[in-house]
Amino acid sequence: MASWKTHKCDSCHYSFVGSGKPDALMMGPTIPVVCLKCNEIYDRIIHSPIGEQLNGKCEECGSKKYTEWDYESKKCPQCKDRVIEEDDDGFVIMAD
Repeated sequence: MASWKTHKCDSCHYSFVGSGKPDALMMGPTIPVVCLKCNEIYDRIIHSPIGEQLNGKCEECGSKKYTEWDYESKKCPQCKDRVIEEDDDGFVIMAD
């Protein structure tokens, strides 16, 4: 079971809800990625354990082009200046 939390940039106030690191759902393992069109971070399933075709796309703009987000440096994809941290006042969701 994955834990999705709100992550927020203190500089530009960009935020996203996700695991913020490699994780797993019942549908398969996930990694955080950045959409190359709109710079949104989202969790992407990287392969299906049952061989199902994956058609993941950005929920914000629909683009299928992405790059893996460097979850260790946690740089904000919007302002590219600050680090994104877990927001203590944000959502916590147990995802499956």
